[in-house]
Amino acid sequence: MKELKEESILMRIPMKTKLSLIFCVFILLCETSGLKAGNNQFRVALTGKYPPFSTYGTEGKLIGFDVDVSNEIAKKLGRKLELIPTEWDGILPGLLAGKYDVIIGSMAITEARKKQVDFSIPYYESGAQLFIHSNLKNQINSIKDCKGKNIGVVLGETFEHFLRKNHPEINTVTYKSTVDIFQDLNNGRLDGFVSDKLLGMYQIKKTKQPFFPIGKLLYKEEMGIPVTKGNHSLLQKINVILSEMKQKGELKTLLDKWFAAPDPLQKTEKKTGSISTKTVIKMLGSGFAITIFTAVLSLLIGFAIAIPAGVILNNPDLWGHRLLRWINDFIRGTPVLIQLFFIYFGLGSKEVGLNLTPVTAAIITLSINASAYMSEVIRSGLMAVNPGQLKAGQALGLSKAQVFIHIVWPQAFRIALPALMNSVVALLKDTALISVISVGEVIREAQSIISVTFNPVKYYLIVAVMFFIVTFPLMKYSGYLERKIKSRGFSND
Repeated sequence: MKELKEESILMRIPMKTKLSLIFCVFILLCETSGLKAGNNQFRVALTGKYPPFSTYGTEGKLIGFDVDVSNEIAKKLGRKLELIPTEWDGILPGLLAGKYDVIIGSMAITEARKKQVDFSIPYYESGAQLFIHSNLKNQINSIKDCKGKNIGVVLGETFEHFLRKNHPEINTVTYKSTVDIFQDLNNGRLDGFVSDKLLGMYQIKKTKQPFFPIGKLLYKEEMGIPVTKGNHSLLQKINVILSEMKQKGELKTLLDKWFAAPDPLQKTEKKTGSISTKTVIKMLGSGFAITIFTAVLSLLIGFAIAIPAGVILNNPDLWGHRLLRWINDFIRGTPVLIQLFFIYFGLGSKEVGLNLTPVTAAIITLSINASAYMSEVIRSGLMAVNPGQLKAGQALGLSKAQVFIHIVWPQAFRIALPALMNSVVALLKDTALISVISVGEVIREAQSIISVTFNPVKYYLIVAVMFFIVTFPLMKYSGYLERKIKSRGFSND
């Protein structure tokens, strides 16, 4: 019988060397993450998808009112500013886990939030406003006319809690961003939305949407800067700086810059929305590079773990079989998103002390998740090898290790290879989830661009094509391998 030319290079490396390599990579990632949090940095979290408070400008850099406030506070503190774009629904957990020092993201001061964090004095005021489509101007005059209607809000914002508590008769629909709300309001799936008045008026004017405010302010809000409970020293310094900025009129000047003056995001250069085409290409390219890097490294680590795990799972008599079976079932039975949150906000919290960066947490999570699925594939490949070949190898005087390396594994690997390729494709697509823990991968970059251009269909389609260009050849190659293996009779070894 002819042998396949494809052979696993990884299997030539001793098992001890593989485990040592995995350990070294893990330590390196943890050490790298620890270095990033130190020094004299002022780490500020914001969404980067909230124009004109925080968004990406034509050069791909974060700009906006909250960015300007962050710069001023960092300068007056004498510390180097580090902006950390973070999803809104995970921004408070990140602060509590010690991922950054403060949040300067137009966060409203509420009693519920004050139980978790300490707020600075307000640095500006606004209020909640109901907006509707112009087609509904004769049907809705105030929030009282919205009974049974679909009203959109951004997930995690105070507007959601206000509607659910004070207007349970309204169908409150949550979205990840205002961009999605605008899309559904134009498509007729929503009757209106509630947002910050300043923000809503700005976004409607900028995007030339047929929406307008209706009725009075639902309530007023004061925006503050939250810090972790007990961080009195930093909070006191920030309050002094904000008081000085108010007295000198610096905060009013910044507000006028972004709301009273003509739109500062508008540029005369060639642009896509208000981001240049060059910047769009750069952001999507760098984001996709992070996606590929995360996927490849997670795949290598996961595969190295999956080999010994698959061997143990295939032999109930080996030590640790039951424990590994339970762990594998648990990992495969829980969402990757929950695993990401557990690793990043749980194990990566300041209480535990690992202080993992988003990329590190993503690689660890995806590696563990991939190893669980690939170990099951390897176990199936090992089961497909005829047990008589083990006895034949031992009869020839080969040790158990030699039988595995030279007889069992080559056959099992060939059988498992098509399924392993499918696992590679699945892992690459799973990287889309890591944007929720602030990894600047391609989905996150696309969402940042969409928050400025308000063109989700175009940029999500571009990202889909980017993924397809990589995954389609892998899927075709998987099919080719499967046909080649069957044609040579290896599938029934």
